[in-house]
Amino acid sequence: MKLNQLFTSHMVLPANREIRVFGEGEGTVSVKFNGVKKSLVSCGDEWCVALPEMEYGGPYEMEIIMNGEKTVLDDIYVGEVYIFAGQSNMQFEIRESSYPKEKWVSNNNIRLFNTLRVEEGEYFLPSHGWMVADADTVGYWPAIQYHTATELSKKGIVVGAISCFQGASVIESWVPKGTFEKAGVNIPITERHRDHVDELFGRWNGNGQLYDFTFKKIAPYSVSGVVWYQGESDTSVSEGKVYATELCELIKVWRRDLYDENLPFIVIQIADYDERNDEGWSLVQKAQLDVENMLNGVKTVICRDICESNNIHPPTKDALSKRVVDAICNM
Repeated sequence: MKLNQLFTSHMVLPANREIRVFGEGEGTVSVKFNGVKKSLVSCGDEWCVALPEMEYGGPYEMEIIMNGEKTVLDDIYVGEVYIFAGQSNMQFEIRESSYPKEKWVSNNNIRLFNTLRVEEGEYFLPSHGWMVADADTVGYWPAIQYHTATELSKKGIVVGAISCFQGASVIESWVPKGTFEKAGVNIPITERHRDHVDELFGRWNGNGQLYDFTFKKIAPYSVSGVVWYQGESDTSVSEGKVYATELCELIKVWRRDLYDENLPFIVIQIADYDERNDEGWSLVQKAQLDVENMLNGVKTVICRDICESNNIHPPTKDALSKRVVDAICNM
């Protein structure tokens, strides 16, 4: 038996939500955390122990015994946890941004877990577990995750960020194969953005590929919400016309897999881009705005007035992150 990769020391669990501890293998498992103990017998390939909702607090220890073998994790907090998902603007690091180095600080109240990326090359890997912000290495933190977590932690809570991204990824890759076809969306490959057919990007842009490779490995971890920043790779005119439907389907699937049909979703609208001032780009922006009115529990964050338009990766992420926090706080 083994624990899922997300369960390490320094992790953050969400307050006021069921806490799920899960892994793989057959046998007997027990979990003891913050005065609560639960056990079960696993007869299949996967197991999941559900603990009750808890208030903000910590640090705590968690004891997991699997087939008689004990694992103890420490420095665990109950706070707020968000999945930050999407493509390269969600991947964009502090050291690439306009945020001055003299402001990079250590902060015990913000923690990061990076999932494995198909393209690889990340400084932080799943094998590092949950990383506490340290001034010497925060330059390698994704910028939106760092700024958003920092702002939220000012409420006196510990905040966890789970990164789940891949540059140049298309939305079709983030849902199970066949999801959009079942929803009536079937766009010929000739009418899609070039990232769908690029030879390199084909490593991760197959239908359902990132859903299987990345998202399924973190579900059903208990989270407070999802921040989604994606769309640049789906900006053909044909895709723009259906992107709202596709995004709604993704939200429904992720809510299902995360066991919360009302899970808050923050959608960051792609910024203006001078080289793509065209119908397809505008249609995706409109779709991202429309989805707020199509599903409950969805907020759209506008960034066109605070992000540079001469770069597909606007370097100013701190002001954008403050808007993400405002959206979270006003859900």
